[in-house]
Amino acid sequence: MIYFFNGYRKMKKIIRTSNEKGQALVAAVAIMFICFLFGLVGVSLLTSKTGYSSVGAFQSQQAFWLAHAGLEWYLQQLNDDTDWTDETNQTKSFANGSFTITVSNVSATSVDIKSTGTVTSASEGQDVTRYINVTAKKLPGAMRFAVYWGRDTGAWLELRTSTTINGDLWSRGTTDVKSGCSVTGNSYCPTTENVTGAGSYTEVEIDSPYPSMPQIDETSYSNLMSSFNTYINTYGTNSNRNQSTDLTLTGNIIGCKNFNTTGNITISGYGYIVAKQNINLHSPNSASGTLTITPSGGNIYFLAARSLTVNSTQNDTNVTINSGAYLYSRAQSNNNQLVRIRKHAATSTDIASAFIIATRRIIVQSGAQVTNSTLYVSDVSDNNNYLQITDSGTLVSGSVISVSGRDPGLIINNGATVTGLVYQWGASSGYTQLNNATITGAVVSSQYNNDRIVNSTITYSATSLPNPPAGFDGYVSVEPDSWEGL
Repeated sequence: MIYFFNGYRKMKKIIRTSNEKGQALVAAVAIMFICFLFGLVGVSLLTSKTGYSSVGAFQSQQAFWLAHAGLEWYLQQLNDDTDWTDETNQTKSFANGSFTITVSNVSATSVDIKSTGTVTSASEGQDVTRYINVTAKKLPGAMRFAVYWGRDTGAWLELRTSTTINGDLWSRGTTDVKSGCSVTGNSYCPTTENVTGAGSYTEVEIDSPYPSMPQIDETSYSNLMSSFNTYINTYGTNSNRNQSTDLTLTGNIIGCKNFNTTGNITISGYGYIVAKQNINLHSPNSASGTLTITPSGGNIYFLAARSLTVNSTQNDTNVTINSGAYLYSRAQSNNNQLVRIRKHAATSTDIASAFIIATRRIIVQSGAQVTNSTLYVSDVSDNNNYLQITDSGTLVSGSVISVSGRDPGLIINNGATVTGLVYQWGASSGYTQLNNATITGAVVSSQYNNDRIVNSTITYSATSLPNPPAGFDGYVSVEPDSWEGL
């Protein structure tokens, strides 16, 4: 996620201040003026030699740079705008040309932009146009780094045991890069702190203002959990439901005490499955067969007052959950209730495009695959709250969000792989544990367990970052590989 000018990668240009508003328009005018002067010189020098074709080439370049200038100007407008949903087309005219911004696919976090530069040809009386197409996205500024950390000044972080950060690092305090560890990009820190150690890094000290730790607005998550709790309180019953045949929901609500599945079955349609206690999706040892969950016409909500468990540790159950499922654990009666997603080494658990939310805990383990999903653990209680992704072969992609104040409140370890956004914030007490983890995307954390990242590889990848999850404000960036135009 980069601006198209390499200079924007430098920290003092990454951190924009409010008094920069309007500078992009000034730059646009300046670019236009310079191009206009070059165009006049080109006309006077070349028309006698090569005729109108050379004049047209210069005007084509003018139009191209007008399109560039228009895009840069409009990205600055987006950067200063808190609401992208009302974006409209715009045109700015100059002495012998203009740029026009055309927007499409507008949303709160993304907009497609076409910037068209136009120069009127004095020689032939025809307009010369060039255009650029890009996709702009909104993400918190902290997500410009492979690793962002820093709740407090004076804090400390050690990179230990062959830890590699491929990309830039931001540290609010001091970072110690141990021997055998490396940061391949710049290691940024305030002028009052430093990056040190025997490892490989390039320190860059900057003055304030510093990139701030993004504060998630939990309102949407709290509202969602509140509505789920209402369903549980209203529709939970004292009767168990054991599902061993196909089930098609048609917007209805199935209420029970415990919901258990077994056999080769499919759950499809849309609606609610609500349990006063537990939901066990092919997870009891007695279960066997393949469970396929395929929402259609809407979402399928699995709401458990206690624990929700997907798949077993036996070698005779497989679970596939397709796009549109919500998995929720309220964990109302003790600290050990959770959402657990697992599998046996010889079986499979594949979950795609799901929303997985828990009041206390989420654990993804044993090689389970959860892709393009949002995982969220709340801060309702810091007693045994955490989100853990663990074990070799376990893969999670999407948004991994923990706001637990526990130490650690977010754990990625034992060879697990995460692709996307990793975010942890726990006010003054929440910590992240990264030990033998592979992460591609961005890690944003207030602080780390034992003040260290151990034996992990973290690679910044703009293309791996999801659209901003609910609750995040952001900055403007250009979607990689979205450029098009001449």
